[in-house]
Amino acid sequence: MRQTGVIIDKNENMATLKMQRHSACASCGACEMGDESKDITIDALNKVNAQVGDFVEVDIETTNVLKAAAIAYVIPLFMLLMGIMFGNKILKVINYNGNIETMSAIIGLGLMVITFVIIKINEPKFKKSEEYTPVITNILNQK
Repeated sequence: MRQTGVIIDKNENMATLKMQRHSACASCGACEMGDESKDITIDALNKVNAQVGDFVEVDIETTNVLKAAAIAYVIPLFMLLMGIMFGNKILKVINYNGNIETMSAIIGLGLMVITFVIIKINEPKFKKSEEYTPVITNILNQK
């Protein structure tokens, strides 16, 4: 997936870019209610030694975008559903006297929160990996 942006800050081998939100973001609505007109900032690996003010092309593999989305959204949702289903079965097996549905929901939410915490703890590892980091591949016009 290729995008373009302007470098607004640079340090060592990383650069911060200001970019326009991709058109696919309009249908997502996960941030800023899908308002395409707002700019976003991202950090990208600066392999071409671009400078502040340069207009650059940024690339990230589509499969890596999908993997990152799965880690952030699909796995927690899966854990929520598994917590609800297995919580319901386990509570019935142990003859729980309270509200089984409410307790199953609490177990599912608890597993989802634990999953988010594990993802947050591993975030530095994901950031160090170039697999999930956008890469500046080309300087389109220099300052």
